[in-house]
Amino acid sequence: MATDPNITAPVALRPADERLRAAIAAVPVQTGVASKYWLELVQYPPGSARSLWLFVGGSWKHLDNPNEGTQVSVQAAFCECPERLEVAVWYQGDVIVGLVVRSK
Repeated sequence: MATDPNITAPVALRPADERLRAAIAAVPVQTGVASKYWLELVQYPPGSARSLWLFVGGSWKHLDNPNEGTQVSVQAAFCECPERLEVAVWYQGDVIVGLVVRSK
């Protein structure tokens, strides 16, 4: 069997983006109710995605590039009627994979 002298690993590695997707898929989805929110009005650092941050499960989780409807709904839950609404969040690691504004 011929070997490639440029490859030092015992087996060929899958592409980095494929390895990242597999690692993320291995992290379990968790749920919780957000207790704080922070909406970036301008992305920071420049060139990154503008994010909505929710404090859930004891740490900050982010949703990149939230649409206007999501922003308005989350803001209403925290600012306009926090006694009646809450934000339930599904997340993997520090990434929000789903959320819903619901009545308490």
